[in-house]
Amino acid sequence: MRYLAGLVLTLFLIPSMGAADTLYKWVDAQGNVHYSDKPAPGATKINVPKAPTFTPPQAAAPVTTDGHAGAQVAPDGHDAGVVYTAIKISTPEDQGTLWNTTQVTVTVALTPGLQAGDKVTIAVDGNSQVVQGTTASFDNLDRGQHTATAAVTNKGGTTLAAKGITFYIQRGIQKHPP
Repeated sequence: MRYLAGLVLTLFLIPSMGAADTLYKWVDAQGNVHYSDKPAPGATKINVPKAPTFTPPQAAAPVTTDGHAGAQVAPDGHDAGVVYTAIKISTPEDQGTLWNTTQVTVTVALTPGLQAGDKVTIAVDGNSQVVQGTTASFDNLDRGQHTATAAVTNKGGTTLAAKGITFYIQRGIQKHPP
């Protein structure tokens, strides 16, 4: 029974010692086996090998055009900036119709939010603007179908593109009440 109690105690003590390299074992006057990282009179020194460790390799994830990306590492080892995980055109709505306008403001949502020094490029029908924030306005748009695209480039030069959207501009006669 004492042997079993000593074994159970050992199983609890060894994991709690963390990075200890040396362990001491002794038996007291009552026959109880003790383990410690501190020596005691009559203790036997036991060398415990360090636990093996593993560091997974880090690899650059491909940047996709669906609005998602994984971890990104600068090839030269320098800070590549924040890793954007999502970019989406939030306005105008995809397949939405805007009435009686010639100006459209395109707004982009980023995860995480836009960081200082990073660039957002927003385009409507191929006419692009590099903006300081997450919105850009486009004037003199005709009625019909239009396409908006957006991308964010971090300070390390990694670009993440949003899924493009299509929106429509319609013009009509507004009826006024009598």
